[in-house]
Amino acid sequence: MNTPETGPAPRPAPTAVRLLVVGVLQALAVSPTVVALGLLALSTGPRGATAALAVLSTVLVGPALAAGLFALGDRPVELGLSPAAAFARGYRLNLFDAAKLWVPALLVLAVLAFMVVDVAGDAPAWVLGIGIGVGVLVLLWLVQATVIAAFFTFPTPDTARLGVFFLARLPRVTLLVVALLVLAALIVWLTAPAVLALLGVLWAALLLRVERPVLAEVRQRFIDVD
Repeated sequence: MNTPETGPAPRPAPTAVRLLVVGVLQALAVSPTVVALGLLALSTGPRGATAALAVLSTVLVGPALAAGLFALGDRPVELGLSPAAAFARGYRLNLFDAAKLWVPALLVLAVLAFMVVDVAGDAPAWVLGIGIGVGVLVLLWLVQATVIAAFFTFPTPDTARLGVFFLARLPRVTLLVVALLVLAALIVWLTAPAVLALLGVLWAALLLRVERPVLAEVRQRFIDVD
């Protein structure tokens, strides 16, 4: 709608352009992690310590993922933001919220990675299974909480509780997120972290599609007021 104050309403960028711009910015945002992982892959140090450092080096992925999700959502289109402006806004809004979730979660995952890799071959299979299982649950919670934080401004403890709540509340969504995490792991294993960084926007778009029921229920149960 045109108004004397605003002039013609800006047209939203085509989906392909939106994905391309957000993808480039997201890849740039995680490039330090890609470099760090590449250097760690060349390391000859203890495997457990290397695995822990690799986990910790992904700390920049959190804000980048949250910004990408925000930029791919509906709100930037409603505000008439360009893809670049939407990503920048999402990064600014989610930098600290994502960090509050990712830093403690990555510390836990780093400890688990160190323990699992360090004792691999010596510990019973059930011990390794428990360590890996706990790590998967923490990672699932982290993804769920990051999606919620990307679109809603809750206190961090509330976002953390909602992340746990929706893991059990919507098991189909949780299983689909597991599938996406397996896909990401396969891409890294078969190619390189840089490939996942370049394809990260497509992964984020799939995650956003999968998480639509979660976002809708958050709005209905915790945001909308009759």
